[in-house]
Amino acid sequence: MKKIVFFLFLFSVTLSSKAGYDLLFCTNADSLGNCKGKGETFEWKGDKTSLELLVMNKDRIDAKKLKFMLFSMKNDREGTLYAELFLYVIPNSTYALKKLYFYKPGYYKVDVLDENYKFLTTGFVTILDRSE
Repeated sequence: MKKIVFFLFLFSVTLSSKAGYDLLFCTNADSLGNCKGKGETFEWKGDKTSLELLVMNKDRIDAKKLKFMLFSMKNDREGTLYAELFLYVIPNSTYALKKLYFYKPGYYKVDVLDENYKFLTTGFVTILDRSE
């Protein structure tokens, strides 16, 4: 019985790591999906600040279309929906890039879902005003 439980545990860990999605915030990304200037905090550039969102899966992204839900956050749990954006994914890709524009400094959360609204990953980013 212990062997079965151990096997099921290893199997579930393998599946969860295989299906793992990552989200990175980049100032720039190349055509191979390499993030340059990545981080969670960026400086406000004035009129607007743009970042590239890099969604990655080491195997492949199974979705045909990704939905990005951008929230303006009060804290880690409370926020207001700021924008909903979509991106079509090239078949069998291991990454997808979406450019986002921020029109004011603040603390933001991005949820990434597939075309069936299944949650894939999330990330937080802070855009700091230069005066802070």
